[in-house]
Amino acid sequence: MSRKTLSPKAKKIIDITLVVIQILIVLLAIVISAIVIANPVSTSAEVGSGKTKLLPVLTDSMNGDKEDSFAKGDLVVAVTPENVRTLEVGQIITFVGKVNGYDALITHRIVEVRLGENGLADTYVTRGDANPASALEYVNPNNVLAVYKYHLKGVGAAINWLQQPTNFLLVIILPLAILFIYNIVIFIRMIVQAKLAKAAESSSAAPLDEEEIKRKAIEEYLASQNLSSDKDAVSENERADTDK
Repeated sequence: MSRKTLSPKAKKIIDITLVVIQILIVLLAIVISAIVIANPVSTSAEVGSGKTKLLPVLTDSMNGDKEDSFAKGDLVVAVTPENVRTLEVGQIITFVGKVNGYDALITHRIVEVRLGENGLADTYVTRGDANPASALEYVNPNNVLAVYKYHLKGVGAAINWLQQPTNFLLVIILPLAILFIYNIVIFIRMIVQAKLAKAAESSSAAPLDEEEIKRKAIEEYLASQNLSSDKDAVSENERADTDK
């Protein structure tokens, strides 16, 4: 059974497709790595230094019936407030609070603003949408780290999963390593093919040189035979002249 060979056009399409896939894998790995690095780990009480904060949701305390309520596993996209003392009731803020005796990030809704003598907020009273009315958190404006902008469903759970070293290794590091090895193999194959082509060219040229040598040898032999015949003819003529 003969092996079917690809046409140059089909081979070019396959090569382009492979290059595009590699580029997409690298870009996806870069984006995912940036997101994972920019997000705090589950036990962290800190946020990134950039203006935009990406905050995985770890509890269902904000799983309410409002349009901007969100659930465990979602990803909250928040921003650094321009003025932490001018926020309003209804806004959702992220601050550092106590959870089981440890500092942690809490994202709740402002239900009351208590003003100071200067007319600016002195305390924010907050509560999770899913929490009972009595479960209030009193927040100093200076402790506000971010203000909610919108959220992405399910993305937070994916980020938390990727933050585990083993999962990050399987999803990011391993594919990149395979891609690197694949390109090394392709590079080595190209070098080997180039050397084989050069060797084939040399081997195909060798018979031509040998044939050329044979042809020249024959021509020289024939030329020498002709020269010898001419010399014999001259000698015969000279003897004939002498006999006369």
